[in-house]
Amino acid sequence: MLKKPKLEVAIWIMVITVFVLYGIGARLIFTGVQRSAQEARGIYGGDHVGALIALVEDESASFEKRNSAIWALGQIGSDRALPTLRELDTSEVQQPPYDSTQYILQYSVEKSIKQINSFSVTRWMYRFL
Repeated sequence: MLKKPKLEVAIWIMVITVFVLYGIGARLIFTGVQRSAQEARGIYGGDHVGALIALVEDESASFEKRNSAIWALGQIGSDRALPTLRELDTSEVQQPPYDSTQYILQYSVEKSIKQINSFSVTRWMYRFL
């Protein structure tokens, strides 16, 4: 059996590891959202949410870019995106393989709507976009 000091050290190592992994994951997600938002702002102007909404609504944009914007809007969690996302939500059951280059992914639309309507521990990061 571990002595008390060794157990405490092991617990602290686990806690620190969890926080480090959370930080790395949050940073990777933030970077993806930031990339999508910057690209959309470069094309459509305005703030990041408005530009991402414009990208989602732009039928001349590639499905891949539109799907990325849908994901980013879900991560940001802005209520402003709900009307656009609800308009895209057909509740159609799509069969694999899911090809984000050929059509709007209903799973992504539904997941983004759910994310906007729920609590997220990473949403605070997007104030810095």
